[in-house]
Amino acid sequence: MRTIIFIVILMLCLVACESEPPAIAFEDLPPVGDVMRGAEIFEQSIDETPACSTCHRVDDTPLVGPGLGDYGNRAGETVNDQSAEEYTYNSIVRPANHLVTGFSNVMYNAYDEHLTAQDIADLIAYLLSL
Repeated sequence: MRTIIFIVILMLCLVACESEPPAIAFEDLPPVGDVMRGAEIFEQSIDETPACSTCHRVDDTPLVGPGLGDYGNRAGETVNDQSAEEYTYNSIVRPANHLVTGFSNVMYNAYDEHLTAQDIADLIAYLLSL
């Protein structure tokens, strides 16, 4: 009986811990982003969110998060069956999905609630240009 109760409680906890779907789905992004605008978004806080540059450098130097040097060449090979664009989208809106070895899950996880679909597309375009 204890085992059944434990399993039921565990299942309820797992269901309760599931995260909400992103406010902006990958499929909702515009097909083209603006690299220059993405660079600006990378450097600034929008709607009181932390700027990407607070934790990431655009070279190989790690800060709180990994350095992004050569990111554009690495992103498409990071997760099987994900394009560079899709991996980058997930890294922005669901950073806990794929943690870089040696780094903890401390990245702000509500960018999808404060950035527009165009903002995210622009940021992706910029990151893939690195």
